[in-house]
Order: sequence, then C-alpha cells, then structure tokens
Amino acid sequence: MERFTKEQAKVYVTVNGYDYQGWTESTIERSIENISSRFTIPVTYVPGKRPNINRQDVIKVRINDTVVTTGYVLTAEPFYRYDDCGIKIEGRSRTGDLVACSAIHKGGQWKKAKLDQIARDLCSPFGIDVVVETDIGDALADFAIEHGETVLTTLSRASRLRGVLVTTNMRGQLLLTKAGKTVSHGAIVRGGNVITMEGVGTDAERFATYIGYGQKKSDKEFSESMQQKAVFKDPEIKRYLPLIVNAEGNAEVGDMRRLVEHTMRVRRGQAYGLRYRVEGWTWKGLPWEVNTRVPIYDDIAGLNGDQWLIADISSHVDLKDGDVTDILVRPVDAYDTVPLKPRKKKKHSEEAEELEVLSVK
Repeated sequence: MERFTKEQAKVYVTVNGYDYQGWTESTIERSIENISSRFTIPVTYVPGKRPNINRQDVIKVRINDTVVTTGYVLTAEPFYRYDDCGIKIEGRSRTGDLVACSAIHKGGQWKKAKLDQIARDLCSPFGIDVVVETDIGDALADFAIEHGETVLTTLSRASRLRGVLVTTNMRGQLLLTKAGKTVSHGAIVRGGNVITMEGVGTDAERFATYIGYGQKKSDKEFSESMQQKAVFKDPEIKRYLPLIVNAEGNAEVGDMRRLVEHTMRVRRGQAYGLRYRVEGWTWKGLPWEVNTRVPIYDDIAGLNGDQWLIADISSHVDLKDGDVTDILVRPVDAYDTVPLKPRKKKKHSEEAEELEVLSVK
C-alpha cells in the first residue's frame, strides 16, 4: 500500500467580497447528524487595519478551491498577544438556523402533502433551498407540527415516515437523500495517512423489539379511528428489551412499518463506529465530505477496503499538531433508509415474524 504524504491545505474565508487567509489555528466541524457545520477561525491583521468582518455577515469557508461551509458569522471578537492581534470568527452553516429555530407554518399542519413540500414550506422563510436526491414516497395523509419543536425536529419526524435522510451540502442547501449515495474520493489507510484510531459505540440504546403505534382515521363517518401497529425485532438482542415508538398524525400501515424499521436500523448502526485522525485536511487536494462511503484499509480493525459512511468531520490546524482531520465513520446502516431484507426463516418450530402490521378497532 502506498504511503501518503501530508498535503498542504489553504483555508480561506470570504466575507463582504474579500478573501482572508493565513492563520495558524482554526477548526471546521461538519456532521451528518445535526446538519449544521460550525467553524472557529482567528483572522490576524495589522493594528489599525481591522478586516470588515462583523456579526451576521454572510461567510463562505473553503479549503483550497472547494467551499466546505456557507453560513453566517455569529461572533467576531478582537484578541491580541505580544505582537499578534486579530479577530476570532465563529459561525455556523445556513442550515444551523433550522436546528435552532422553531417550526412555524400557517395552520401548523399539512393534509396530503409530500415530504418535499413540507420541507420547502418550512425552509422558505430562511431562504434555504431544498434539493431532492431520492424517492420521497407518497404524500403524508396528515402531518402536524408539535408545539415548540424546531424545524429540524419536525423534518426529522416527517422524513422517518418516508425512510429519507435529511442533511445538508457544502452550499448550505437542505438535502432529502439516502445515506452514502456516493463513494469518497479518498481512503483511510493504516500505515499511510492514519495517525490514530479508536472504536466508539455501545449497545446501550439498542432494543430487542421495536413496537410502533399510530392512528388512522376511518373512511366511515362517525366511526372510531383504526389503530396501526408495527413490530420489528433486532435478532442480535436476545434479552427482553422493548421500545414503543409513537407516530404522530394520521398514520398509514406503510408509515408505521417504515418507522419501526428505520428506528431499529439506525440504533443498530450507531452502536458501531471508528474515529480516525488522519494527516492533513484533504486527500490529494480535495477536502473530505460527509455522507460518503470511504474505503478503509485497517488490518487491526479487520477492514480491507470495506466502505463505511463518513458521519462526522472535524478539521483542525494548530502549531502543535499541524493540519489534521478527525473522521468518524459508521456502518451505512446507521443512516441507511433502504428496508432490510428479512432473514431466512428457520424451521417451523423456531419461526418468529420479524415484522407484524395490524389494524384493530
């Protein structure tokens, strides 16, 4: 295996039409889990010539020629030490507003609306575009905002009913997509670009049986609503560990099935992970990207080209360690939204239905 050398990566911020670069400390964090990228970058300057960078300014952060974050400046405070002075810029991506702000929509609910329509209704006031990269399924019969919840929480609930991943891209758009649609341009190689590795994850949040409940309004006037129930089992968990998952609004049978499948799959996938620290901020000049499948060559971890999903990236530069990137990878199942294929059934006496859907008055 070729040994990879550390590459030089230049980090720029663009504010009010000007580029700034040349600092010795900075951090850029990107994650598939909270859709909000964050950055801390001190910009040095000659005393008396403060850069025109202020709170609430629009900012773009790029590594070499690639934009990695588009967002807003949250703080731009001065600092100095000996003969060095500057301003410390902290900010987050545009989609960070969806994490922090409450969901507001006229009437607070939708009738027979598709997932992308709900997303556009909620994102439009923020000036955030919605990009659909996958099949989002049929319209939701009845979906409502819960009092006080954030835009991200609302969209996450709706997307789970359709088996869709809600995330963002480096241009600050909201994506309705699937996990790991593309393969990373780089690779993680023990003995090559890897500095350290540690395993992360636990079975503490896994359960043996996931039981979903929801209500479906009957087509007959004045009749009682129909209760929808879906059950999905994790065959790797043998103890009696049940978890009830409630669906909001008017839930169809298929909605409940997707909800319990998604919940079980995500919890199983997030129980496993590897955190790597690799040399540099880039692979052959291009920055690492979240939600891509990266091949890993690590005999200690038992991986030989296996592709795991990049879930979290934190790029650092300082005087001690230089340019390094911390990369958290997980099995694609942690965010995968494709239904699991049922396992082959054992002999009749040992059969157990993995998925059960009931409608009862």
